[in-house]
Amino acid sequence: MVKKILAAIVVTGALLLAAPAAANADSYTSGAPCSVDVSTVQAGDTATVTCIPGTWAPSELVTWTGSGFDGANIHLASSVTFSKHANADGSDVLHVTLPSTADGVYTITGVGATSGHVCSVSITVIPADVTSSTVSASGSSGLADTGSVIAEWSIWVGGGLLLVGLLSVAIAAWLRKVRSS
Repeated sequence: MVKKILAAIVVTGALLLAAPAAANADSYTSGAPCSVDVSTVQAGDTATVTCIPGTWAPSELVTWTGSGFDGANIHLASSVTFSKHANADGSDVLHVTLPSTADGVYTITGVGATSGHVCSVSITVIPADVTSSTVSASGSSGLADTGSVIAEWSIWVGGGLLLVGLLSVAIAAWLRKVRSS
């Protein structure tokens, strides 16, 4: 009996210690992701890319690259590709001015020189002559349809089956009581 209990404790301990090892099997990227303050901007506007502390190594040289339809005219600092040092805590802030002829999706990518960490953000640009608007189907109020996608009849069937199950348990309990008396 003691051997069985000891074996169960050993197996349980092995399983508890093996679970974290499975999580470490995947090589996760170092650093944190960067984010952009707005995901959609008007052509010619500026977006701010923010990297939280720990994204880069302290004071690491980060090479930033902008790409998109008119990527040659993105103003990161002075050109399409440029390098700058991250802050002492590994954070960074980048102001990106998109060209006035911009259209589509632009990607801003930073690569750390020592850590090798790659951080990308995407910015969708609305052309300067187009205003943003909400498109809705004809006859629609323009509001999201938040109703259930479950058919009403399936709720009634489920409730009916639940009642049949409860009734059968009650009958079985009653029969057991009648037989014992």
